[in-house]
Amino acid sequence: MAAFNKLNNQLEYYKEQSYKSYINSDQELNFDELQKLVEKNIIEMEKSIDEFVKDIYLIIETPQTMSIQLSVIKNNEGKNITKQDALYLIQDAKQQILKSHLDIRILHIIVENYIFDDVEYKFLPLEKNCKKFSIDVKFVCFPKNLLKNFEQLFLKQQIFINQFICLNYVKTFNSKDNEKNICELAKDIVKGVNKQEVVSIPKIIKKTGFFEKLFHFFR
Repeated sequence: MAAFNKLNNQLEYYKEQSYKSYINSDQELNFDELQKLVEKNIIEMEKSIDEFVKDIYLIIETPQTMSIQLSVIKNNEGKNITKQDALYLIQDAKQQILKSHLDIRILHIIVENYIFDDVEYKFLPLEKNCKKFSIDVKFVCFPKNLLKNFEQLFLKQQIFINQFICLNYVKTFNSKDNEKNICELAKDIVKGVNKQEVVSIPKIIKKTGFFEKLFHFFR
């Protein structure tokens, strides 16, 4: 658990705690028991930061994580590729995933390669034309029912979950020389440290608020 100052983004509260004891014999989280622990920790955090927790970013680890890789192709006829062209292909790939997997929710969309006529790029080149354009995309997905259970758990405390974050994805940004904790790494991800991750943008773009609180649950 972590809390960050809204104004200077500094870490104000941090606590590590294992939740593995709340897994039942069927290897599922016991949400009834977990509710008590969440309530206790929320009260402790609020006393420490002298502020009510209204919304959080939730980090989750579960064996039910699904990673789906997909390549989408566009015949481009030698024209320039724009950012909108790339976003259109990614959106198309996302819709294909959701149509064929009705029981999952996509947490992260990561572009692994942009391919111009068989030449790979990690980042989208500007003002470059090609005959064939394709994108290799990875989707990190979680079961809808698991996420819904977490949403209901925190709503009982009148807390809204802004975003779910995959722990295994966060760990890919850790290194021996990195002294940041998991919550700090997750905060960096939310702020866009990975330029290869695509953030779903609504039709009406609105400003996002400061990143305030992080929770890390794992199985």
